[in-house]
Amino acid sequence: MVQQRFLDAIGGKKWTKYDRMSYVMKLLGWVLLQAGWQTLVIGSLVPPLTIVAGRLAAAEVSAETRIAVQGLGEFSRVCEHDGTLLWHKSLCGPMVLVDSSTRAAIANRPDPDNRFRKSGDIFVGEFPEQFTPSNTAIQWKGQEWATVILPLPVDPFRRLALLAHESFHRIQPGLRLGASDAPNAHLDTEAGRVWLRLELRALTRALRSEGTAGRQGAADAMLFRIYRHRLFPGSEVMEAALEKQEGLAEYTGVFIALRETGESIGREARIVEAFEDSDAFARSFAYATGPALGLLLDRYAAGWRERAAATSLDSMLASVLNVKPPEDLQREVRMRAGLYGYAAVAAAEREREERHKAFLAELTSKFVDGPTLDFPPAAEMSRNFDPGTLVPFPPHGTYYPTGTFAASWGKLQVQSGGALVASDNRSVRVSVPADPEARPIRGDGWVLQIAPGWTIRTSGRPGSFSVIPLEPK
Repeated sequence: MVQQRFLDAIGGKKWTKYDRMSYVMKLLGWVLLQAGWQTLVIGSLVPPLTIVAGRLAAAEVSAETRIAVQGLGEFSRVCEHDGTLLWHKSLCGPMVLVDSSTRAAIANRPDPDNRFRKSGDIFVGEFPEQFTPSNTAIQWKGQEWATVILPLPVDPFRRLALLAHESFHRIQPGLRLGASDAPNAHLDTEAGRVWLRLELRALTRALRSEGTAGRQGAADAMLFRIYRHRLFPGSEVMEAALEKQEGLAEYTGVFIALRETGESIGREARIVEAFEDSDAFARSFAYATGPALGLLLDRYAAGWRERAAATSLDSMLASVLNVKPPEDLQREVRMRAGLYGYAAVAAAEREREERHKAFLAELTSKFVDGPTLDFPPAAEMSRNFDPGTLVPFPPHGTYYPTGTFAASWGKLQVQSGGALVASDNRSVRVSVPADPEARPIRGDGWVLQIAPGWTIRTSGRPGSFSVIPLEPK
């Protein structure tokens, strides 16, 4: 949608490097207009561009751009007085907002390459090609930067939560709170989903209630989790890791957003409640459970954040609530689960399981038995993806319906048709290319910008190809 508006602004043609730089210069002009400039002529990097006060803002600068500049200012003010409230380390720091289609960027400080242009308190330029635009934290010439994809949410709560979430990722390594972000495959199974959905219902009740009812909801959530872990030995470690990596970041964002907007905890209860409708929990569940557990720990276990590096969120909550597995755990959880609609949840998940088996069979036909294009393992492969869509596909890896992947071999953009990413996140596989000799290389829903020094050759699997480095001449 945003990309289309940009395309409309330049007559519908495809973006070239000149177009991107021209857009950046227009963006700079609009920012300067907001600072009081009336006319700006730029001629150093592109042919002279005259921007007349009022005309650019009305015709060429999107509402998303104005919200982006506003969002940086809002977050700067918030983190200055609340930025150390949670973790004793400031959330304030380098941040860049990036349009993924044009690479136009807005930052809150000078970029390490000194290529952005300053306007008031912000800096605008073009995001470096070596980075894949995504919501994450990056190392940029020795500096830790938070990066956020444009457009920012219009809703102030969601906007602040997003910016605080990614700012937490920037400081996370220094807090010793980093962990694995691997998908939890058991949460894509029938039983795993049943007991997670019931936990989400209990967490929702706990957030909405106080006193005895609130404590009982939280205790039920932990009881359902204990039972789930019994069904899937070792899952407690996997879940705790993702809740530490992503759950704490989302908790930080929600905490800041609740505090600054004045909304009640009921806002987060509605988010957790709605999350139950997700069809893919494996890589996304912690975005719901992390904030819920954190807010409940704020209620029942003051000082818990000091212990977060050494223990899990659920174990802290279960301990403070004195939740222990009863002698007949199955009987107890079935009795408590009935209060949260167990029968309807179980029936719905039985139906989904049949559909899911058929989908996995399609993936097997396409990515395991069928011809593919295989990429070699990379020392580091960057990924930009929607965590709420990933599907575990053991033992082959994880299915990504869409995403952008980059490594030494170039950049792969998957808009439809999906990709299979190996379990170690170092290699990827897609359907065969339509024409291996074409540049860029295209397939069913994907485009590959192959890097210099790399090519495509037939592989040992019938009809398949591999991306390989060219041999030195």
